[in-house]
Amino acid sequence: MVAPVSDRIPLLDIGSYLAGAPGARAELAQAIDKTCRDTGFLVIANHGIDPALVDGAFGAANAFFDRPMERKLQLKIGDLNIGYLPYGAQIVRTSKVHVNTQPNLSESFYIVHDLSPDDPRILAGDPLYGLNKWPEEMPDFKAATMAYIRAMRPLAEKMVSVIGTALGVSDDYFVDEFKDPTTTLRLIRYPSQANANDNQFGFAPHIDTNFLTLLARSALPGLEVRTPQGEWIRPPHVPNTFVVNTGEMLGRYSNDRYIATPHRVVNDSNTLRHAIPFFFGPGLEAIIKPVGPCVTPDNPAKYEPLLYADHRRKLNLTNFAHRRKAAEAS
Repeated sequence: MVAPVSDRIPLLDIGSYLAGAPGARAELAQAIDKTCRDTGFLVIANHGIDPALVDGAFGAANAFFDRPMERKLQLKIGDLNIGYLPYGAQIVRTSKVHVNTQPNLSESFYIVHDLSPDDPRILAGDPLYGLNKWPEEMPDFKAATMAYIRAMRPLAEKMVSVIGTALGVSDDYFVDEFKDPTTTLRLIRYPSQANANDNQFGFAPHIDTNFLTLLARSALPGLEVRTPQGEWIRPPHVPNTFVVNTGEMLGRYSNDRYIATPHRVVNDSNTLRHAIPFFFGPGLEAIIKPVGPCVTPDNPAKYEPLLYADHRRKLNLTNFAHRRKAAEAS
């Protein structure tokens, strides 16, 4: 049962911080520190993102998922998580918070940083980079989603910077780590939970494995967050806001000061629900290790340095059936 508790997930106005008002950064950092030590979730208002861009991304998701299945499968994901992921193709096996035995009751479309065919990383055949898959007969789809991604990256960078302040490092501490960030826009459609199997969710209990996630508020609720006391709560449902949550890499950087919070999706609205989470992480060449202020004699470093690219390879191989089967076959 989900309790109607919202004060554990604060609504924070970040307009003054984005405008550079005196004292706004420190005030916001203090509020972020408080909630990240608790639920790891917050809701931000006055974020500067044009509502039309958000509506455009939701519209693109709806238009794509409405297409016939055979057309969607033409863009099915391959060696990389780019393109269409159909129903039943993901069981979150790496979850540290729940034994997930059923596939997520959802379908997805992944869009990553858009590279050109002549990009050196593509020409070199780097296995960690690939080209986006676009429905050629839907030019508005690419335009809407790319406009959204372009707007979201600067906002995510601003949030990373103030999180650095909350951790006690310099405002620009993470700039080099995020100079070529990993970004993924995942469009998701959830059917009603009415016909779900036992232990099946729209998205099963998990923690995000990146640094930070920004989720535009959808028309219908569904996201549920587990408090440290084991209670499932929902964030305040405020239009034109973003839910922001910490990920596993921030947990490593913070030496577990900010532990990534378990969450899940339950679509109990008896109708289709859409979500457009924007995942933001450091560059693949970043070495993730606890920052200085979070390491003390009483709290020594809990993690060895980790190359982010290695982390991403392991996750993708474990969570996605098509990649796991390919690895087993080889």
